Amino acid sequence: MNELQHLARVRDEDLAGRASGAGARALLAAITSEEPATAPAAEPARLRVSRWRARLAVGAVAVTGLAAAAVIAPAVLGARGPAFSYANSAIDIELRGDTYVATIKDPFADHARYTEGFKAVGLNVNLEVVPVSPTQVGQITGMRMSGPLADGQSIANGTTPEGCALGSEGCAMTVEVARGWTGWASVQLGRAARPGEKYRNWRSAMKKGEMLAGYRADGKTVGEVMAEVRRRDLKAVFQVITPVPGNGGYGVEPKRQSAEVGDDWMVWEVQSEEAGVVRLMVTKERLPKNPVYGDTKIVDE
Repeated sequence: MNELQHLARVRDEDLAGRASGAGARALLAAITSEEPATAPAAEPARLRVSRWRARLAVGAVAVTGLAAAAVIAPAVLGARGPAFSYANSAIDIELRGDTYVATIKDPFADHARYTEGFKAVGLNVNLEVVPVSPTQVGQITGMRMSGPLADGQSIANGTTPEGCALGSEGCAMTVEVARGWTGWASVQLGRAARPGEKYRNWRSAMKKGEMLAGYRADGKTVGEVMAEVRRRDLKAVFQVITPVPGNGGYGVEPKRQSAEVGDDWMVWEVQSEEAGVVRLMVTKERLPKNPVYGDTKIVDE
């Protein structure tokens, strides 16, 4: 039986306006009663009350200590943020020397999960992992930033383990950000595309490792280039471009994209569109120089 149930007989009205009464004396007697057998005979009430107060004091100290820990934890755990490391299902971030190294665990995750990780360690980095053509998988394909990096600082791509071949078991992409950097950055990192997924990078299909590697399409007719496209068992789409005055650049007019491209049109660049598909950038006219690059050279060998 719970010995404290008898205390329920003491009500507020029993105590109101009275320094001492039968109910109050009953409550005091219950609180200050001597412990069974083991309590010393001398001053039992003071001993009992002292233990009760001691427990309350310890509890108060514990609560105060937790509150203090909650306030100082960010400063203790990390100088740039609330932690030196962070992990969720998409990304792991840890401090290695003076550099935060972010390992991409799930390259298909919502990019907000990556940004969440950088924020947790005090870095303002918006990372988006996008589908790219084969030669730029694991590479930073685009970056905007504010706030200069100090000498020796950088935002860079890599792999873990260092130097491993992406696509092999246990090899993952990484992004490295200097610990002391306080700016903002939006970074695009390339990943392998799913079947049928369009690439998000701007990459010539004539580069080494791309679908038309070793072939120069610029300055040739659509008929000539399409013969090579079919020979490599590829498909093609067309993008009609409009040279700017002086032929020092080009624009893309949406209404012209429905034009029927003839075999005698001119090709000025071929880009990787998606796996098995290239995009021919064309004009109806033969031009004195390449409008995509402003000269006759369009691709590094």
